[in-house]
Amino acid sequence: MDSSLIQNLFNFITNNIFFIIYAFAIVEIYLVVNVFLMMRKHELVLADVSDNLLKGFSDAPDSDSSQSIHERIESALDFISTKVTSDPEHKKDFMKNAKKVSQRPFYSRHYKIEIYASVMSTLVQIFPLLGILGTILAIAQTAFQSGGQIDVSSLSNAFVLAMDTTILGISLSIIFMIIESTFQPKIERVINESSDFKRIVSSIHLS
Repeated sequence: MDSSLIQNLFNFITNNIFFIIYAFAIVEIYLVVNVFLMMRKHELVLADVSDNLLKGFSDAPDSDSSQSIHERIESALDFISTKVTSDPEHKKDFMKNAKKVSQRPFYSRHYKIEIYASVMSTLVQIFPLLGILGTILAIAQTAFQSGGQIDVSSLSNAFVLAMDTTILGISLSIIFMIIESTFQPKIERVINESSDFKRIVSSIHLS
């Protein structure tokens, strides 16, 4: 491969390394916001469809204002699972209610949350690598520009750039790791509740 092409590529990435890091940060923020909004909407929809499955059952658990949305969902799913297990005839009643539930958007959002969360987790690990990349490229660019003869001034500039990109990459990684750590239990809970709902509804339809 032509060395001038490599040099031009190195120069382009080095000159735009901060823009590249900030671009990844913007994408990460976009994913965080979207995961938060999707989880919030998914929780409300899951609570709503769970309540719809309980219609017609006089002994269904009452909605308590003091309960969190997750407690309402778990209470409804536990009731449905217990009813179906104790008396298979109840499946017919649940099936009537289940037919009124639009499941495609529900499951689509479920998988979308998983995909976004996976990409969000991957990007967190990319920021330190971008910082290291900035360090390597800064030194490589200095070597190319000086024809192998590295002077103190060029090396000093490369060192400053290397430190700046490394600090920025690590700092952003730490910030987004903290954000991800607060999101991860909520994401897992939403996914587990969705899986339980899907399993229960599938067992009702299969009957």
